[in-house]
Amino acid sequence: MAKTILLVTEGETDIIVFKAIAKHLSNEETTFVVIAPQQDATSGTYMQHGFGAVTNWCQANKTKIQMLIDFNGASALFVQMDTDIANQLNENCIEAGGMRRQCCEEALNKRFSSENEPERCYYILPTENTETWLLASYDHVTALDNSLGKIVDYELITNTEQRLIDIGYPSRKKVGNKRKLNKKPARKYNSYAQQLIENLSLARQRCDELDRLCVLILNV
Repeated sequence: MAKTILLVTEGETDIIVFKAIAKHLSNEETTFVVIAPQQDATSGTYMQHGFGAVTNWCQANKTKIQMLIDFNGASALFVQMDTDIANQLNENCIEAGGMRRQCCEEALNKRFSSENEPERCYYILPTENTETWLLASYDHVTALDNSLGKIVDYELITNTEQRLIDIGYPSRKKVGNKRKLNKKPARKYNSYAQQLIENLSLARQRCDELDRLCVLILNV
């Protein structure tokens, strides 16, 4: 049965990954309607958003969530935000020993003036970012951690981008020669998403939040 899910996300690369997963799981019967960030009418690309814009959107629309879902004939609203910014978003929680996902969830609840996820609203909070899911889809490169030991928990990895660069993903220079993924143009994520889809079962085993997303797509 066809269904619509509303999506608020950090950026275009995340949108590409989410849509690819939905198409794979539901034979195109699930449609993501992106309500933030805005899409440029001329180029068809999405404006830069980021975690600050996501949290601001949540606060600005906290009384409108159910109306937005009903107006669009949607089953649910997904709010995606990477948790690599947990310390910036909820420093007290991190200092108290909270896990990054927990601290980001707490921050979103605060923006929504709610103790839990609002009804029919689900937070998708990859640790530490959506790129962790891409990394987890590779069998031959992810068996080593920083000390050349086996990775036990993918959600404890903090250098996801560097690991992807090391296996050939394009990069750009940052201050101090630290390299970051070159995510432009975003359409390159179409092939990255396909890599994830081809090894989705493996990545789901390694990343609880990815597994949660898949379950929600199928069941909301």
